Amino acid sequence: MHIAIVRNTPEARRLRQLGMQNKEYYKEEDIEAVKKALSASGHDVTVLEGDVDLIPRLESLLSSLEDPADLMVFNLAYGVQGECRYTHIPSILELAGIPYVCSGPRAHTIALDKYLAKVVLRSAGLPTPAFQLFNTPDDVLTDELVFPLIVKPKMESTSFGIQVVEDEPSLRKAVAAIIDEYQQPALVERFISGMEVNCGVLGNDPPKALPVLEIDFGNMKGTSRILSFETKRDRVASHVCPARLSDEQTENVQDLTVSAFQALGCRDCARVDFRIDDDGNPWILELNSMAAIHQSGSFYDAWSTLGKDYQQLIQAVLVSAVDRYR
Repeated sequence: MHIAIVRNTPEARRLRQLGMQNKEYYKEEDIEAVKKALSASGHDVTVLEGDVDLIPRLESLLSSLEDPADLMVFNLAYGVQGECRYTHIPSILELAGIPYVCSGPRAHTIALDKYLAKVVLRSAGLPTPAFQLFNTPDDVLTDELVFPLIVKPKMESTSFGIQVVEDEPSLRKAVAAIIDEYQQPALVERFISGMEVNCGVLGNDPPKALPVLEIDFGNMKGTSRILSFETKRDRVASHVCPARLSDEQTENVQDLTVSAFQALGCRDCARVDFRIDDDGNPWILELNSMAAIHQSGSFYDAWSTLGKDYQQLIQAVLVSAVDRYR
């Protein structure tokens, strides 16, 4: 099989710059690791930039293949710009008629919009912290929400802009900062103290949850114990897998992970983030439909707990997509 890894870089070509600019990229060494894993499994691999020139690049690649039906895209592109950037590559590929790995435009749209995702989760009867969308800093806070609260951009990932606030002036300031910097509303939700865990899910029929992974915040205290961008950047937190949960709690988190994956219509692989409150109850924070599958991420850490290596992970993701199209 010929695999085209589609990725994005800061140099992605646009006709014009418009709207929110993407801040998420796979590092070059991570792309090379995926390429190496696919090549070791016997595939021919090409790396393409996921920008406005993708269709002519794919057309050129197809013309060079003996069997154009042998092409599959391994999508690692977070998109270029705009509200629904995760949907760029899946939409282009569906337009062009090229099969690809992982979720489609609908699931990415819902998952990237944290407010909409929580509406869907709540409608499906799944536990998610109480929340409210702030379109302006002056919106009236609902009685359902009491401090401390967590504030985040409505449509960002990688924990950009996330912070905990303890009072109303801080809330107003945080919302204003998000609207100004990220050009989008702010999602405000109940802060759940306690343990943070996440759970990867792989496959489709049926999807299977990976071991639950715990985020160990070490000596961090109180409301600072969140997986903010700074916490990730400075590597303050570490991973513990399997998470220090009872068998019953673990099974509950895994069941909720699969349910959330299916409720949002995801495919092949994703990751669901949770907080476990002081009474041991799990709360779904969000679902990452473009779960990072590089070798230093939590998805691979959970996978490796099963005694499997990186090549096996990349091949498992690929096979999930191949089986789905067949």
